[in-house]
Amino acid sequence: MTIYTPYFRGRMYDLLALKALCEQGQLGPNIIPIIEPVRDSKELQQTVAAFIKAQQPFSLIANPQVSVYGLNPNKLYPLPDLSTVPFFHPGAILAADFSRDFLACGPGQSSFLVAPNYPLLKAYQDSDVLQHTTLVIDDEARLHQIAGNQAILLTDAMATPHHVADYGLLTDEYFEPASWATPPFGYQGFGDFSLVGKPYYDKGMPSRAIALHLIYVTPDGQLRIHHCVSDSNEHLGGQKQKFAEALAKLTAWAPAHLTGLNRTPALESLLAYEHTAKFPGLGTVKKLSLMHHLQLMHRLIGE
Repeated sequence: MTIYTPYFRGRMYDLLALKALCEQGQLGPNIIPIIEPVRDSKELQQTVAAFIKAQQPFSLIANPQVSVYGLNPNKLYPLPDLSTVPFFHPGAILAADFSRDFLACGPGQSSFLVAPNYPLLKAYQDSDVLQHTTLVIDDEARLHQIAGNQAILLTDAMATPHHVADYGLLTDEYFEPASWATPPFGYQGFGDFSLVGKPYYDKGMPSRAIALHLIYVTPDGQLRIHHCVSDSNEHLGGQKQKFAEALAKLTAWAPAHLTGLNRTPALESLLAYEHTAKFPGLGTVKKLSLMHHLQLMHRLIGE
């Protein structure tokens, strides 16, 4: 059974996408989102509630290493006790503040431990902690040597150029970091950072360009990503016009390439804006693009 573990930093529109997919039954048991919380938010609380209601497997990082979520123990939107939720996977990052208590498992549970670098993993090599968890590691030979077969491969397949407009220099590229049909050799499964990429920025920067990113599968089974970038990028203003320019490129390209399994409900919702002359906002565009990716993965793994 192929396990796919997409990794999210818990930004608002990431969570809204996951919540919607969960409510629509479009994740399933083989897709296990890992969320590293960044904000004490109602969206995080509501997404966790949706996971529980749908009995959707998921994981939360107990010691997030980015943003401010872990700094205040008194939460405005507290999460429920997950110790008795059998499809929940306790998660943690092997960092300076790591505690084995983060990986305590209740009945039916198993845990994930993200090991971001070799020195820390080497320090725990002989610890029984590693014997009772699934390691989530980068594609690095010495990490795999310690992890053995008890690991999930987590890779970043999303190129992040210095300027959004630079996506226009490479409109179509290979995305797939690992085989979606079977786990990469020696691993239990695979994961990625989807369209967001591994680097975390606490606040977005104004951009002169708008880019739409769509992941799709080719007839021979490759995953690729297509970038549609606006043209009027001389100034920061004109977001509605820039969205229309990027969308026009997508609607021209999609009929020949985004067919069959690629024609997801989220894609249909995004393409429908062609007829409304409306700019839904970058957050909604990002939400629909993420939903399209995970709807496609749900279909591929199901196939």
